[in-house]
Amino acid sequence: MAWANLGRSRGKTFITVLSLTLAVVLLTLTVTFAGGFDMDKYVSHFTASDFILADAGKFQTGTVGFNRDMAVTEEAIAAVNAQGDVTESGRVYGQVSGIQEFIPEVWFRWNNSRWYSEESLAWLMEHTQRNDAGWLADDVQLSGMEPFALDHLTVLEGDLSTLYQPGSRSIAAIYSEDDYGDPEMNSHWAKVGDTVTIRYVEEFEYYDNATSEVIPMDAVATAYAEGRSITSYAKTYRDAEYTVAALVTVPSALSYRYYGDDGFILNAQTFIQDSQTDSIMYYAFDTTDESNAAMESFLQDYTENLNPQLDYESKATYAGEFASTRSMFLLLGGALSFIVGLVGVLNFFNAILTGITARRRELAVLQSIGMTARQLRTMLALEGLFYTAGAAFLALVLIAVTAPFVGPALNGLIWFFTYRFTIWPIAVVLPLFGALGILIPVLSCRAAQRYSVVERLRQE
Repeated sequence: MAWANLGRSRGKTFITVLSLTLAVVLLTLTVTFAGGFDMDKYVSHFTASDFILADAGKFQTGTVGFNRDMAVTEEAIAAVNAQGDVTESGRVYGQVSGIQEFIPEVWFRWNNSRWYSEESLAWLMEHTQRNDAGWLADDVQLSGMEPFALDHLTVLEGDLSTLYQPGSRSIAAIYSEDDYGDPEMNSHWAKVGDTVTIRYVEEFEYYDNATSEVIPMDAVATAYAEGRSITSYAKTYRDAEYTVAALVTVPSALSYRYYGDDGFILNAQTFIQDSQTDSIMYYAFDTTDESNAAMESFLQDYTENLNPQLDYESKATYAGEFASTRSMFLLLGGALSFIVGLVGVLNFFNAILTGITARRRELAVLQSIGMTARQLRTMLALEGLFYTAGAAFLALVLIAVTAPFVGPALNGLIWFFTYRFTIWPIAVVLPLFGALGILIPVLSCRAAQRYSVVERLRQE
């Protein structure tokens, strides 16, 4: 009889069930969305080790380049190590002088076609130095890494083992990643086994392209300020050849943090020997779990008060940012779920209450022919439970059907998201709806039964 009663007004029944279903589905999506935020992905994208110490400029958005004045000093590293509990550490050396590579003409043309017209590109190639093989000189990002930093590279092809050997003549080519951490295999020209020629420039010579005259070094800055077209050529230099041992991706935290030039990595000793520079771009290190908080406190005080030129990044810092981002989405989704859920409950309450009110005479007739008050309450409670069961079934169907599409869509939308199928919010919310489905009819029925059956039969 309870089931048959729901079929009297199928439109109203469907709307009531649908409103409850939407509340459950929205809550499930909110929990799935917030729960899918992957802290490991988020933190690993921004930092590679527990802590990274560097010049404050390296951590500022939009900062490019690296120079001697930005180098981390050995005194600063000693101050960090003096705190104890540094389990592993490594230096990343950056270039502070002119360094170039020689690349195939095809790659030079493809890599620069994004920024130059055909005419400008032809002019550029004509005014670019070439080596004996006809390859063109181009800017390069070259860094030297100690073993701890090398451990954080992701090897795409080849073997990094030779870069751990002191004095190694091996080199690793850096490939880019997209926002989701997938390597872009067309982002570099070098392959495993290729020979790479690196030119360490000691002195450049500058020419005015309009007059072909040499511009004195002390007048170069003025010439640039005047907007004159200038070309630079390596005048004094040392060429060195290396063999590509591996193709790798580098955590952005240990990279130059800007893009556009091809990148390579050398063994730290080889880099210092060949570039004749030992400027430390990053000092990366791990600590014990117990000492993380103490090191965080020390670095905060050290970089703010004792050595403000330096700054640091830590996993704890980015974990805090992650928690803040996740809480924001959870708060917004929770508020929206609450509003929709409240509308669903009120609609549910209205459907039950108006149904009982509209059927007062009918219910009185049922009691007059023998239905007991308990049977009446049971029937009305079952009607409420059927609403809840219908909402649960429809919610499960919607979530199961949309999961194969929602998962990949969310994974593709947010790079630090990992979709996990979740249905536990249904198990949490539906018992509440079920309790309301029983409580509302029972209370309404008891309120109606304050009047006798005869009085209720007389009501229009």
